[in-house]
Amino acid sequence: MTNKLTTADLLALIGQQVTYQQHQCEIVELLDSSVLVLQVVAQVAHQDDDYQIQPTQHGEGHREVPMTFTLDVFDVDGEPHPELIALNLF
Repeated sequence: MTNKLTTADLLALIGQQVTYQQHQCEIVELLDSSVLVLQVVAQVAHQDDDYQIQPTQHGEGHREVPMTFTLDVFDVDGEPHPELIALNLF
């Protein structure tokens, strides 16, 4: 993998499915050109650990939403993050 990832390269990943922390996830968003947002894909059989309660602006939980993860694209040295490399996307 090249360490010259562009925003276009990262945006092209949106919609791809990956396994992250033992969860089947879909890449749903790119934040600030350096953080990927992964959302657990809904399973056929609902599993409680794949969902979390989403709080309102007042901190009250009212609905279940799929669990999400954020994944830094780069490490502290500006190189591709090891967890990103482990996804085998490039």
